[in-house]
Amino acid sequence: MNSGSRDGPERRRFSRSAVEVPATAVRRSTPLEDQQHVVSLHVLNVSQGGIGALASDPLNEKEPVVVFFPPMGPRKGRDTRGQDVRCVEEGDRYSVGIAFEEPWPAREGIG
Repeated sequence: MNSGSRDGPERRRFSRSAVEVPATAVRRSTPLEDQQHVVSLHVLNVSQGGIGALASDPLNEKEPVVVFFPPMGPRKGRDTRGQDVRCVEEGDRYSVGIAFEEPWPAREGIG
């Protein structure tokens, strides 16, 4: 778990959109049989470059993940590779930031 700060300098390159959608993060470096392989996410915001979410379990700094977004209405689901850039404990959950390996095209949001 890392100790990213919300009060530090602004590093975002893309504007964010507030959303509230479920998603799943799958740890790419954890064996399938490990109970910590899958992490439930509640996505709070999304941009072309990544997401902010509440996670059921902590992620390690720079941990590689695949985020699975389920289909929503007319939109198809999608899988996106990324890595943890922030993980802060908040009660019984963790506030995480996941940066995408490749930015999403501007017109392909989830919200």
